Amino acid sequence: MTLAVFALLLAVAARPAAPGPAVEDTLLDVGGYRMHLVVHRGTRPLTIVMESGGGAEISAWSGVDHELARRTGATVVTYDRAGFGASDVGPVELTPREQVRQLDQALERLRTPEARIVVGHSYGGLMAVLHAHLGRGRVRGLVLVDPMNPRFVAATGDFVYSTVPHIEHPASARDSAVARMVATFDGLVHDADAGDAGLTLPIVVITAGEAWWKKPAIDSAWRAAHTAMAGAAPHRRLVVAGGSTHQIPARRPDTIIEAVVALAGTRP
Repeated sequence: MTLAVFALLLAVAARPAAPGPAVEDTLLDVGGYRMHLVVHRGTRPLTIVMESGGGAEISAWSGVDHELARRTGATVVTYDRAGFGASDVGPVELTPREQVRQLDQALERLRTPEARIVVGHSYGGLMAVLHAHLGRGRVRGLVLVDPMNPRFVAATGDFVYSTVPHIEHPASARDSAVARMVATFDGLVHDADAGDAGLTLPIVVITAGEAWWKKPAIDSAWRAAHTAMAGAAPHRRLVVAGGSTHQIPARRPDTIIEAVVALAGTRP
């Protein structure tokens, strides 16, 4: 290697990395309690909203949000649902519908682009469908990541209810939020079922490649429900996250990123 080439390589290595999207970490009052949001500001007229799994926090999307912002140029928003992470617990009677509407208000106050893609993992898949149902015209596509869904609940009877924690005497804000999530689950499943039936927007359903319920009949019902969701209407498709159990955001984030990039219409 010549001295000139070596000097050039040193100069390139010494250059600062290109700045990423501007990041805002904020608490907004959304009607009696504060919601914690992290916003990666983009340059395109598109917002990508990330709905975490039940009880999960913003950290569940660690790295995924930044990469989506970098790859798509869209504004990417993650947030802590009421009672989790840095968000206040909010009213006892708070429903999923009200939480979606409050998030809408927060996004408007933050002046994020109106057009949205919503990404939902697990319980967040139900919330993502509710976003699309309540926000027709704003939501342009969904990416549902190993989503809880009405078909699975209907197929397995009381099984889902046997797996959730039943907290009679909450000892913390998080306990209260979990108890509220369990208490409002039936209503959310009903709303998601009614909402899904009328959706014609593009939807990507990502299902875990590895069984994780550890019950063959339940694992079969889980995959069958995802397959049925993906086949229920045009402009839907199923993606298998090979090598991953339920924690796809951590184990196969690439499947999520590629699905969102495709919906956003942006090439790598």
